[in-house]
Amino acid sequence: MKCTEVQDRLSAYYDGELFDESQAAMARHLAGCESCAAELAGFKDVTRAVNRMPHPQVPPAVWEGLTAQLVANESSDSVKPQPASDQQTNRYWWTSSRQLALAASVLLVLGFGYWMNRSMDHPHSNNHANSADQEHSAEFVATMDHYLRQLPDDPDAAEQFLLNKYNGRTVNADSAVKLVGYRPAVSEGLPEGYSLASTSVLKMPCCTCVKAVCKRLDGSTLVLFEHDDEKTEWFGQRQSNMAICGDKECCLVDLDSSIAATWKRGSRSLTAVGVRDVDEVNTLVSWLDKKVGTAL
Repeated sequence: MKCTEVQDRLSAYYDGELFDESQAAMARHLAGCESCAAELAGFKDVTRAVNRMPHPQVPPAVWEGLTAQLVANESSDSVKPQPASDQQTNRYWWTSSRQLALAASVLLVLGFGYWMNRSMDHPHSNNHANSADQEHSAEFVATMDHYLRQLPDDPDAAEQFLLNKYNGRTVNADSAVKLVGYRPAVSEGLPEGYSLASTSVLKMPCCTCVKAVCKRLDGSTLVLFEHDDEKTEWFGQRQSNMAICGDKECCLVDLDSSIAATWKRGSRSLTAVGVRDVDEVNTLVSWLDKKVGTAL
């Protein structure tokens, strides 16, 4: 696919409105095109910004003024002779409908204007909230960066650091269900060549997550986080790209000596860190996706 074709369909792709073949073709292009992937990231940024916007409230005085005007119009119409023909009746209802439509339009414009004025009148409160969010996000990214740098050389210390930071509790699968409301994906087993070393529940900024420490046959560590939503912000400004792994769209992040991968699994997301390559992501996605029906 050409970039022009992809960008024309980005909105439909983001909303999941394309047929399966078109959706897959788009994903393949996005995995290899940084420009189009950046455009897609813009859609996600806009969605997050809109979701954080407050709902505008129209001042009571505006409602009262419009109500009084409509009542005055109705009183004025009531002293007029009743319509004597179908043509006059249609004209009467057409006039009333136009008045109602005009009132609705005025309310919409005033509501938007009122919200804009409030935003401009109180820039410091918005800036303060944005600043707090940025500081919170920066702290989380710094915490994860420390964890990821420590993980390859001293996985035990890295795990203890994260447990201490986010009030982690080491649990079994049954206990995890009581804490997070679902059975962790790894409770149904891991692919051949992997073993489960531990599971824990962490109260991370995004949500209460399940963290599973997995070991390969050579003793090296791979960690799986199961969480409520996609959080590629964990990795700050590290380079990332989209790819199809198994049959899932994944966000792959460069972690210098390894990669991280995030993909949707049912209503939640999985993030794997310490992954060696895309082939390993394919293995994990394919295996865990087979278990989605029994683990949710």
